[in-house]
Amino acid sequence: MRILLAALLLIGCTTDADPPPEQTGPPPEYPLDGTLRFHHVQMKSTHNSYHIEKEGNTIPELHYTHAPLDVQLESQGVRHFELDLRQGPDGYFVVYHLPIVDDVSHCARFTDCLGKIKGWHDAHPYHHPIVVQLELKDPPPIDAAPAETYFEALHAEITSVMPPEMLFTPDQLQGSAATLGEAVATLGWPTLGELRGKFLFMLDDEGEFRNLYTRGLTSAAGRIVFPDSSPGDPFAAMAVINDPIVDAAAITAAVAANIMVRTRADADVYEPAAGDTTRREAALASGAHFISTDFPAPVEGYDYVVEIPGGTPSRCNPSTAPPECVATELESPDRLK
Repeated sequence: MRILLAALLLIGCTTDADPPPEQTGPPPEYPLDGTLRFHHVQMKSTHNSYHIEKEGNTIPELHYTHAPLDVQLESQGVRHFELDLRQGPDGYFVVYHLPIVDDVSHCARFTDCLGKIKGWHDAHPYHHPIVVQLELKDPPPIDAAPAETYFEALHAEITSVMPPEMLFTPDQLQGSAATLGEAVATLGWPTLGELRGKFLFMLDDEGEFRNLYTRGLTSAAGRIVFPDSSPGDPFAAMAVINDPIVDAAAITAAVAANIMVRTRADADVYEPAAGDTTRREAALASGAHFISTDFPAPVEGYDYVVEIPGGTPSRCNPSTAPPECVATELESPDRLK
């Protein structure tokens, strides 16, 4: 395993030789930036965004390969990513799905993944907010002290790539409200003008990691990552609700509470292999904000792809956006830089 991780690190640590072009001139105008809010957006997401199908794979559920993260941003319209994290033997976080059987990634280290995303941002700084969802694959620490060390390491890797001015955190969203959940339920999310060019992180965990991260399900104060939540939680702001059919009512309730929701248009390649768009259409109609897929672009042999209808690349959320919303005022390709 150590040999495999070392090899992946050598692959993941390669960098582009040319720096991004320097941005000059005034920022582009988005006339509705003071009106439209983050929860008015619906955007494309990828599941296991780093994933490369391993050579010799015989497991149908693992039969998909994503483009590199910066390519997803540039040509596939993806604005929400999912990364699986484990701490490597030297304490740094590595990115892959499963040991041995599914361990190939476009970016072996977490910071390499973030570097690819930030590199695209540096060349296109006027995007609407981008979200990175983190699934922690390690066994959770047994008590608060080692958990804090673990979370400090996670925060340190995020901030080593993303400077504070590029991040939007739970504390910033909560402001002077008594709880994060109260701020979201009563005020909603900030305007796109306040968040343009920024990054948010969300935690995909309903178990002990979330319990430790929220100090016994009480607060996200001082944290960088938004915990998974439900309406009524004191830290309710983002939620992972993966089945838009079975859990349609839960998505509706979360969206009504201004909670940002990730759901899945397809799962384990079943729908794409069958050419079945039922779940995809349910996800798009649900009002969820992050529509996750393994097929963000056409793939030879599959009559299935996920696009955000009328998106540029994202669209006005069908459940939350005001009548004056138009997709090009969320983000427009000719106003990214």
